[in-house]
Amino acid sequence: MHITIVGAGLGGLCLAQGLRRHGIAFDVYERDAALASRTQGYRIRIDHRGQQALKACLPEDLFALFKATGAMPVEGVNVVDTGLDAVTGRWVASWRRASNEGAGNVEEDDLSVNRQTLREILLCGIEDHVHFGKAFVRYRECEDGRVAAGFADGSSAVSDVLVAADGINSQVRRRRLPGATPADTGFACLYGKTCPTPAALARISGVLRDRTSIVFGDGLAVIIDPMRFRPQPTGYRLGKCEDYLYWAIVGARESLGIGWEGGDTLCQDELAARIERVTADWHIGLRALFQLGDRASLAMLPVRTADVPPAWPTNAVTVLGDAIHAMSPAGGLGANAALHDACLLARQLGEAAAGHRSLRAAIGSYETAMREHSSHAILASRRGTEILLGYGGRPHARPERILAG
Repeated sequence: MHITIVGAGLGGLCLAQGLRRHGIAFDVYERDAALASRTQGYRIRIDHRGQQALKACLPEDLFALFKATGAMPVEGVNVVDTGLDAVTGRWVASWRRASNEGAGNVEEDDLSVNRQTLREILLCGIEDHVHFGKAFVRYRECEDGRVAAGFADGSSAVSDVLVAADGINSQVRRRRLPGATPADTGFACLYGKTCPTPAALARISGVLRDRTSIVFGDGLAVIIDPMRFRPQPTGYRLGKCEDYLYWAIVGARESLGIGWEGGDTLCQDELAARIERVTADWHIGLRALFQLGDRASLAMLPVRTADVPPAWPTNAVTVLGDAIHAMSPAGGLGANAALHDACLLARQLGEAAAGHRSLRAAIGSYETAMREHSSHAILASRRGTEILLGYGGRPHARPERILAG
């Protein structure tokens, strides 16, 4: 059995590691030129389900490395407004509080990780099977039941299963499930990070330095997380990761000063100018966080959300992660759902490889389980967005674009 995975994001690489544990041959094809080709979110919270998926798919040493490279836990959570005054009654169920605030089982506490570091860990040991600069363009089903994937450079790969792990703009999904395109919600997320130098910390409010903070504004919200790391383990090829303050501003595009067209192409200077305007009347100790941010780290992503489509006829092409169930970042569930998908699919393909079931039955069982768990995650993310942004699910700018059903 041989599996072709399109996309070297968290889900695709986790699946590859899971296949390796089951002794299944695979190759991963990624359109980017290298692992660090694009600027993305700098902090991901891996919840209990995501951690269990990684534990099931990674070798023991790499899972231990994942745990060791996570940010050190912080004590508690601030829930405040843009004046840094306390806010009550706005908590998203999928956000887990620090262990000293009633989380209970320490094993279930979320772990904050640097996204790039996690991808580097997921790449360890499988480098020879991950091919960069390979943009997927088409596939065709062969007479023998296998699938041939074609790439922009003219190369192709034939395998028993083709997996779409190529994210929210999945080219594989567009051909496999053309009616499953995620909807534009009208919201956007601005990401960045700030280096906690002594000079910066002197200007940034002390409230924001040592705890996770959730800041509620007028039609938008900010998530802030201190990311402090232990000395990096030796023996692995990991990029150096310095401490930073992570932040993300989520809101309706018009609230953020971003038009409906072309927002994805704004340069860092333009994004910084919009942030300066949006935060003009905020607490000076909060504004300083953005003013002193690393301008090169600024990125904007539109918030899109999917409705998992009804069951489809199973064949040798399947989907995972954002390629099929994109969701708002408000609930912090998207990456965890992708990791869970990877674990489920690796397990089912392992059953097929061992001769316990047919390959088609294994894929069908995975897709049934994936649709069930992702539908719950999408709903939780939509509810989280309602609480986070206070819209009841509808941005002011485009009331016909419904974020929560």
